[in-house]
Amino acid sequence: MGNRWHLRDYVFAAFMTIGMVIAVFIVGPFAPPGFKLLAWAPLGGIFLTLGMARLQRRGSVALMILPLALLLALINPIITLYLAVTVLVTEVVMFFLGNYRRKTNRLVGNILFFASANLGGVLLGAFLLTGSQAAPFAKLAQPGILLLLTIVAGAAGALGWWLGELAIKQLRKAGKMDVDL
Repeated sequence: MGNRWHLRDYVFAAFMTIGMVIAVFIVGPFAPPGFKLLAWAPLGGIFLTLGMARLQRRGSVALMILPLALLLALINPIITLYLAVTVLVTEVVMFFLGNYRRKTNRLVGNILFFASANLGGVLLGAFLLTGSQAAPFAKLAQPGILLLLTIVAGAAGALGWWLGELAIKQLRKAGKMDVDL
C-alpha cells in the first residue's frame, strides 16, 4: 500500500465520512441532547471500521474526520475543536499501538474515538454552552454519570466495530475489499 495516500484513499475516506454524516441525520432527530452520540455510534462505527480496514494506516481516522471538522468550522468552531480533539486522542494512542490492519486495533480505535467523543462533547457542552442549551450537559457532566456515559459510548463504538467487521467479511467474500482478518 505504500506510505503515501492516493486519490482512491481520499475518495474512499470521503465516502465513509458521508456515510457517518448521513447516519447522524438518520438517528439525530430521535435522540435527546447529550445522547445523540450514543445513538449514532453503532451506525457511525460501521463506516469508521470500514474506513480503518480499507485505509489501514495511522492517520486513517484523521483522513476521514478532519476534512469534515474543517467544513464544520464555518458553522461552529467549537464543533471543529471537538472533532479535532477526538481525532487527536484516537490517533495518538493508535500511533503507539500500530496501524489499523488488525481487527483488535480497529476495535480499540473505535472505542477510543466514541468514548473520547462522548467525554469531550459532554464537557464542551457543559462548559462552553450557555443557558438552556447547557442544562442537559451540566447534568451529564457529573463524574459518575459522565463515566457511565463514556463507557456506554465506548460499548456503542464496539457494537459499530462488530457490525463493521461483519460488513467487511461480506465485502471480502464478494471480492470487494482486500483486508487482513
